[in-house]
Amino acid sequence: MRIRKQLDFSHFLLYLACGLGMFCLSQIGDNAEPFGVALFYGMASAGLSVVWAVLFYLITALPTWNLSVILLYAGQAALLAIGFCIQKRLKKTDFFKTGFVPLLCLSISLGLFFALAPFAPYALPFDWATQNTVLQRVLLAALTFLTSAIFSVAMKALLHKLLRCRLRDDEIVFSLLMFVLIGVGFCRFFGINAYLGASFLILLLFTCATKDTTGCICAFVLSLPPLLVFSLSPTRFFIYGVALSLFMKSGRIAAVCALFAVFFSFGYMDGLYGYPSDLLVKSILSVLLPALIFVLIPTPLIREMENRLIFYREKHLSRIAINRNRSAIGEQLFEISAVFREIENAFLSINNDEADQAARAYVRERITEEICQQCPDRAVCMEKVDAAMLDCLIELGCMKGKASLIDVPKQLSDVCNRQSELLYAVNRQLRDYTKYMTETDNAKSGRAMLANQAKGISEILRNLALEQSEPLRLYTDKERALNVALLGAGIVCSEVLLYGDEDNFTLSLVTFGKADVKKIAAIATHLFGVEMMISERLALSRDKFSCILRKKPYFDAAFGVSSIKKEGESVSGDTHSVIKIDERRFMVALSDGMGSGEYARRVSETTISLIESFYRAKMSSDLVLSTVNKLLTFHKEENFACVDIATVDLNSGTASIVKIGSPVGFILSDSTIKVLDNPSLPLGILDSIHPETVEYTLNENDVLLFISDGISDAFGSTADLYEALRNIPQHNPQQLADTLLQRALQAYGGVAKDDMTAVAVRLFKNVAV
Repeated sequence: MRIRKQLDFSHFLLYLACGLGMFCLSQIGDNAEPFGVALFYGMASAGLSVVWAVLFYLITALPTWNLSVILLYAGQAALLAIGFCIQKRLKKTDFFKTGFVPLLCLSISLGLFFALAPFAPYALPFDWATQNTVLQRVLLAALTFLTSAIFSVAMKALLHKLLRCRLRDDEIVFSLLMFVLIGVGFCRFFGINAYLGASFLILLLFTCATKDTTGCICAFVLSLPPLLVFSLSPTRFFIYGVALSLFMKSGRIAAVCALFAVFFSFGYMDGLYGYPSDLLVKSILSVLLPALIFVLIPTPLIREMENRLIFYREKHLSRIAINRNRSAIGEQLFEISAVFREIENAFLSINNDEADQAARAYVRERITEEICQQCPDRAVCMEKVDAAMLDCLIELGCMKGKASLIDVPKQLSDVCNRQSELLYAVNRQLRDYTKYMTETDNAKSGRAMLANQAKGISEILRNLALEQSEPLRLYTDKERALNVALLGAGIVCSEVLLYGDEDNFTLSLVTFGKADVKKIAAIATHLFGVEMMISERLALSRDKFSCILRKKPYFDAAFGVSSIKKEGESVSGDTHSVIKIDERRFMVALSDGMGSGEYARRVSETTISLIESFYRAKMSSDLVLSTVNKLLTFHKEENFACVDIATVDLNSGTASIVKIGSPVGFILSDSTIKVLDNPSLPLGILDSIHPETVEYTLNENDVLLFISDGISDAFGSTADLYEALRNIPQHNPQQLADTLLQRALQAYGGVAKDDMTAVAVRLFKNVAV
């Protein structure tokens, strides 16, 4: 078998560890028993290089300086190498797949040990067993055969399944047994101090990676070899494990200090400080060297160890199922979005001018049938009058709505003797034409509105599809850290899920008992470094709850509204709205229906209701306002509304403001007043509008103020209103709205001559943030 030309560092360490383990196994007995052959068999069974296994096995025989033992080991290595080479070449057949050939070679190699190995019998509790050398040889050979089978399972599990999936119980037990036997040989050859040094380093690394009580289990396993060799009580290792598990959460230095404290406390009880200098130095180095190595290990390497272990422990099927469902939903939303896009294209393709041309051709045809075909002078007219003259008369009538004598072209009036009858027929057809074109235009406007709605729905579904198609990111290290922190505060969580972007993530967890949600939010805030708040708390059962936490916005808002109806009217035509769009944004709107009273109120309420619904659906401002405008223009009555709309992001303070036909608005700061003005016609006048959205950045304590025309008209000019606002305190938005309304009412002489409404919004920083 050829040796690989290149071995990376991880492979080098793996083979070095196997060689050291094989050497330690050869030191278990006093007769150079071939226990190393068990690891040889395990390495080859797990797919490692047989050449390296042969080399390491021969090296383990060299310290005996016994030619018979060296030749015995060489023969055993050759037999096993031949068996595994045959197994590899002929493994496709059913017979060789069973691994019979390596087992046969293993049995023959152990037979060589039984027949040829120099052997001094061990003193056993039973005299007949002590004197029976053959029985001891048979027992050792059988024990080695059994150990080889155990090591085969253990090596396959460690090389192919460790940190990839959970090991079976038998694989865990066999792996621990292999480590214990290797530890026994290590203790016998290198001594207790060397074993303690290696154990301390393993225990430090293990507790650093797990940071939980499994460090005590690791300490118990490490205590078995010195227990078997030196009868050292496992209690000490258990105390080491407890100390490191408690202090490792505070950092590596704290854990090392805890290790020193326990070690030197035991040293004091054992009289360590009375030992000779050479023994004292060896004992102290057994704890100082592993502690130094542990402290000097780079942090990224430690972090990688923790992440590998966390990833191994994490249950991924739930996340995979969630991501698959999100992907399937996203794909379906994309398909539905495409359907609404096709609907939009279908409505737009129907909108053309062919109906108008066809209607005019029909009018000309009807007039020709009624007047010209029955006229006795028809032939003379056809010779002297161009056919386009009648089309010109119809064109003018369609533009004006009615034709008169002055609209008749001169060429036609000079020849036609039936002009009055002609005009009567034209005007009668124009009435039908106007009615038909009105219905056609309404249908065209309806199709345009439906096309816009289909476009808006398509965009919403597409955005949802993009959001749902993105898989959940893994934050397993943060989830685990939160679980540990909550457990330290006495809050037990069975599940923790963190998902979303780094800047806007959502935390979901399941807790038992009557958990303090404020404490949960405080712990999450401290751990993640951002202010968290409880968004939802759902009861799953009597003592089981699900809490959902989200990042608290940087700003919060306070609102103030003051309104009064026109004197003599039963209701006000002004309507306002403040709604929450999502966790980060809200919308504030003020609608002023033209006129006063019940009808103006209905127009205003309709406008606000439509705007609320569309903004909750997260449609764009252009689409919202154009749709509302279309709906208002459908009615025969004059439905006009002036609208102020602002959507505010509580994270950044960005305010997107749209003003349609409304009076000036203001942004009030501590030192400045900014005037918001965008002259345009109200909603419902023109068939189409193109609203302009302007963005402003609101700072802490800034106030956004919208007013209806009843207040602005009371002050006469923007300059007077500006001066009034400079003298009104703005820290309390409700006080600002009330004071402004009172001063406007005073300007009217105490009588409300119009509906008056003021809406004020003040941003302030969250106290916790």
